[in-house]
Amino acid sequence: MERLRQAGIDFSVGTLNFLANIGLMLPYILMLLKYQETQSETYLIALVAFYISRAASIFYTKRLNLRSSTYLIVSLVLGALGSFIFALTNAVGWLVVGSLLWGYSAATIWPYFLTLKLHLSQSSEFKMKRLYWLIFLGLGVMLAIDLAAGWSYTLTFSVLALLYLGALPGGILLDNFTNDFYQNRPTHPHGLQQGWRWALSLIGFAAIALLTTLRKAALNLPNGLVLAIIGVALVILAIELYGDRHVLPNYKIRLLNRGFLMSLVLLFSGFFAYFYFGHAGMYVVFALYLVGFETGYPLFNKLGRGSTKRALRLSQGSLLAGHVLLLIPWRWSYVVGILLITLYVGYDNPTINATLYGAPEIDHDMAIVHKYRFSTYGGLLCQLVMFGLLVAVSAGAHLSILSFFKPSDASHFWLYTLTMSWPLTLASLGISLGNILHEPKG
Repeated sequence: MERLRQAGIDFSVGTLNFLANIGLMLPYILMLLKYQETQSETYLIALVAFYISRAASIFYTKRLNLRSSTYLIVSLVLGALGSFIFALTNAVGWLVVGSLLWGYSAATIWPYFLTLKLHLSQSSEFKMKRLYWLIFLGLGVMLAIDLAAGWSYTLTFSVLALLYLGALPGGILLDNFTNDFYQNRPTHPHGLQQGWRWALSLIGFAAIALLTTLRKAALNLPNGLVLAIIGVALVILAIELYGDRHVLPNYKIRLLNRGFLMSLVLLFSGFFAYFYFGHAGMYVVFALYLVGFETGYPLFNKLGRGSTKRALRLSQGSLLAGHVLLLIPWRWSYVVGILLITLYVGYDNPTINATLYGAPEIDHDMAIVHKYRFSTYGGLLCQLVMFGLLVAVSAGAHLSILSFFKPSDASHFWLYTLTMSWPLTLASLGISLGNILHEPKG
């Protein structure tokens, strides 16, 4: 009986570990597959609602001053509810509700899970069970059955909901294990103090919702109006950053740089790679990202031969060289450039986690949330600049915006290279240089 109980705990914690690692992308991928299957406006609305909820939630969480362990449990419950809604109905109102719930879960499950892992690393030797491949295999089997039976992802959504519920005991266990961390800990209130900023941010995310829709469907909006909306969103972003000028002043550029790089690689390059590799382009970029993200840290540590400073300089050299290679209009220099940039991201990610969490001036329970909040700022900045360039070039060349996101051939390679790829790459290079120059000299 004890062995069975332990197996159940291991499965629950392993499932929690799995969901935390894939929770940001898997719901979006399943919803995108559902939309591509149906081409229904209902699922397009749900997809946009999910995308915006995922982007916005990292800004609105932590307002109730609860423990990160409590927020993790909330993320699991909301993820289960969102999954069940998609399994049970196709009513647009309910799907929007499900998207909002699932979007919050997708945005917050990893930051809070990572926060608890860091808490536990300070107070216990608790180990997480890794069941990634087993659960991936189970989901793959469910997806295959779904498609073969023509159930339209209903089974997959249901199984995913059950996985969220199955991870709840693991979340509760982590809550119990972190009690020692929270005892005698000073309270750090994080509640809303400036209501006007919420109102502004809602306008900003409404603009992001419009731009997200333009990636999926043709809207008959004047280009001047779209550019004006992008301009308003950029002003709101600047106001938000100014409002947070006293938060993480020593790390803000580094986090903004991280977010800009992620959007440059996964969003812009994911589409632009079509002009180098055709329909396989997005898969090439994603594969390069996975390789760089997973191997960057061990690679630069090994090359640094025990010197953290040398490893950092090598990673920064990789970042700068990657940008230069992206400016060369040749497919293989582009591939190497993407890889070098993602190797830097892979090295920077665990080091910034440790740096922020270990900084005495930062609330440990908020450090990782701050990280993803400012990283999201950087990602949104990249998206707004990208869309501004795209709308301008589309108007000048008399092309639809969807000609970039859904191209039929690579005839506009030089147009998008000169007007989008080079300006975005140079902007990213400028932010990266600012980050390197801003680094404390040690």
